[in-house]
Amino acid sequence: MERKEFLSLVGISVGAVILQNCISGCSSKSDPTPSGNNGGSTSGGGTTTVTGLTGNATASKGTIDFTLDLTASDFATLKDNGKALIVGDVIVAKTKTGDYIAVAKACTHEGTTINFLSDQNKFKCPNHGSEFDTSGSVLLGPAATALKQYKASFDTTKSILSIKA
Repeated sequence: MERKEFLSLVGISVGAVILQNCISGCSSKSDPTPSGNNGGSTSGGGTTTVTGLTGNATASKGTIDFTLDLTASDFATLKDNGKALIVGDVIVAKTKTGDYIAVAKACTHEGTTINFLSDQNKFKCPNHGSEFDTSGSVLLGPAATALKQYKASFDTTKSILSIKA
């Protein structure tokens, strides 16, 4: 093998490793949500039972339409202002002022799971920094499309939060 051929192969190999890291860093699989709060995640080959979720929380199975019983331990954190949870394909949050909001969890730029920044009252993508307001509108790119917003209504007497498309 000649020197030129060797250097060419080394360059291609290094490029492939860099490309693989870039692609995996932008995948939609980065989900910082604690397990058990996504409405039926699979863990170890079985389905995890989530207490307090009724209905459909994943867009892949149809229209988003579900309720959360906030007395259930899986969703009790949503009683506190400034907290958020991922439930299926949706991020549900309670703002510092006590309003419930729900938007699609996947950033419209490359599908990464967004985070709720309660102190700034907005959502932010951890990968490339896109920011969205509480209605899902883009505040800062590179995302150019708004997040899907869902209707959130809270029944104070039953402690049930309903999320609908």
